[in-house]
Amino acid sequence: MDKRILLVDDDRLLREVIGEYLVLSGYQVDMAEDAVQALAKFRAGHYELALIDLVLPGMNGLELMQELMTQDPELFCLIMTGYPTIDSAYKSMVEGASDYIIKPFQLTELLAALEQHLEP
Repeated sequence: MDKRILLVDDDRLLREVIGEYLVLSGYQVDMAEDAVQALAKFRAGHYELALIDLVLPGMNGLELMQELMTQDPELFCLIMTGYPTIDSAYKSMVEGASDYIIKPFQLTELLAALEQHLEP
């Protein structure tokens, strides 16, 4: 499959569970616990999709998404949140998110959302 995903979530257990599931589903996954780590790993054109938690320490998920998309306008970004509001969903989509998914979610639901954006 060779699709590379950058997964950013400050919850270590959730990050590892999602990351392992995506690897088993055929994706290459790099993980970061915050925006600083994500920005250090990111290179334009290297990732097809960034899966970003909305609430992160320091820079929030939308700020991180904006920075990543400035570097790579072709990047798909999927925002995850455990604190859904109409305002955060609207702001995510207006600012360029490809999708918005509410925690807790089924891993199969996440995979379906990713596949929708990463089809050849």
